[in-house]
Amino acid sequence: MLEPQSRLSFYDVLRPPSGFQLDCLVATTYSASLDTVLSLPAAMLVDGADGFRREAGIFTAADLAGLKRICGRTAIFCQGAAIRPAERMPPAIIEAEEMVHEVSAPNGGSFHPKVWVMRFKHGETNRSLLRAAIMSRNLTGDASWDAGIVLDSNVASAELKANDLGALLRLLPGRCHRPLDAERRAMLLKLAEEVETAKWKMPAGIGAPTFHLVGNQPGRPWSQPKSERLAVISPFLTPGAIKTLARSADARPLLVSRPLALDRCWPVISGRFDRPMVLAPPGELTEAASTNGIHAKILLWENRSKVRMAVGSMNATSSAISGQNVEFMVSFDCTRAVGAAGIDTLLERSSLGSVLDDYEPEPASAPPPQPFDDRPARAYLLAAQLHLACSLGEAGWELSLVPQAPYPDVGALLPHLRFRPATLASARGGACGDALSAGEAARLPGTLELAEITGFTVFEADGPEGPVAFVLNLEVRGVEDMARRHAALKALLSEKRSFSDFLRTLLGDFQMLETIAGTDDAQGQAASWRPAGQSGLLEMLIRCAADEPARLQSIKETLNAFSPDELASVAPPEFLQLWSEVLNMASSQS
Repeated sequence: MLEPQSRLSFYDVLRPPSGFQLDCLVATTYSASLDTVLSLPAAMLVDGADGFRREAGIFTAADLAGLKRICGRTAIFCQGAAIRPAERMPPAIIEAEEMVHEVSAPNGGSFHPKVWVMRFKHGETNRSLLRAAIMSRNLTGDASWDAGIVLDSNVASAELKANDLGALLRLLPGRCHRPLDAERRAMLLKLAEEVETAKWKMPAGIGAPTFHLVGNQPGRPWSQPKSERLAVISPFLTPGAIKTLARSADARPLLVSRPLALDRCWPVISGRFDRPMVLAPPGELTEAASTNGIHAKILLWENRSKVRMAVGSMNATSSAISGQNVEFMVSFDCTRAVGAAGIDTLLERSSLGSVLDDYEPEPASAPPPQPFDDRPARAYLLAAQLHLACSLGEAGWELSLVPQAPYPDVGALLPHLRFRPATLASARGGACGDALSAGEAARLPGTLELAEITGFTVFEADGPEGPVAFVLNLEVRGVEDMARRHAALKALLSEKRSFSDFLRTLLGDFQMLETIAGTDDAQGQAASWRPAGQSGLLEMLIRCAADEPARLQSIKETLNAFSPDELASVAPPEFLQLWSEVLNMASSQS
């Protein structure tokens, strides 16, 4: 347990059991980066062609189709104003606007749980299984060391019994800054019922789980049980919280954190904790020299030879354990898993002991200052209830950022504030601080293509310790969403040849695509729908229908992700006729 060499990726968490496909996903996170959101289809759709995955910085029509396929059954909930920008996003990011929802905590803190709930369905029997992942990891590409547990349900269900996992799912619709659509609201309520009847399969030596939702209402703090011994793993610390946790144990607790967090709390830590430690993987001198710090949140306590663990999102900070934040933890008995050594197992070479070092601050060093906290500034802008207003001018689309009222403190909180759609480079941003302070609309310089308009709006300002950048998912007015989606598709499939390349990707002809990518075809020649040289698309489609029904079904679902008008605008008429005949042939053979 807690072996450093046991690693899981997002792909591992989303990978279905054999014979199943992912039916829906609800993910909660503090922060979410736009590029990680765009990578979800590759992880969620196991019927992708031969494991082909999107390259960083490249977004194809196949990726757009995958995004369309998952959008209606995926909901991501993150702290308001905690969406991270990425390098210039493709126009297809519009498809994720309805998938990402900014929320707030009821008690004034941060929305901080990192919980994924998935439903899988069997392709033949239509049986359903659930998976719950309770983690310390945000939905970002951060390379920190995190921890979590992934639980699959048994086929058989238990009697309905309310639990905090169901309570978290029911909390979400009412905490969204923009109203949640009826379909996702129904999906959340249905999943809440299902997780309250689920029987969870636990790893060897681990007892039944108890879910803990903290901060969903006033008076819901974390209550640390009394114990003989305690170990605390947390990247962030505050003096009051670690004092409270230390008082719960008879012996001085173990503490694992980051060097800066230990330095800031050292007067409280010294004498109250046994062996403060930091992450020090082999080959790195200290965690301070590493870019991959510890981000796991774990409590491990021992009492009367019984050992229990809690893992999840909760730091050893006052805002977390007091219930000001919304946090989520899962606890379970792990006595058999840790063995006779109890908490000391944590320090063994087979566990975290192989990557931990004792820590003590430099002599006579003053505690480092607290870093600049831009969260109040981001929350202030979020409260402005901004929207984007579009209008079509003679030279193209014009875009303005519109507040509901004056927000006079914007300039002081976010100096030199600028905004831009996430599809644009930073250099195309426009100033907005003065206009928002006066309650006036801020016009983005120049004009845009329709495909460049997205509600994901990047804000950039000059902070005291460097640039501040974040994203808000704003309402777009003045143009229909469907028109923007059509424009995004046309931007990816700008000519008929592009559609043939797209179809070859779905059919698994990556070698042919590499040949096409290296060919300078300025004429945009139309694709051949007959066998010529390498396998023609007609031959490939017929062979696929005869020999690979699963792939044909995947292609059908991908093409069905586009509306008939969208497909007709990018596909040659002869393909549409051919595709209808192929489907009829496959149907007659089944």
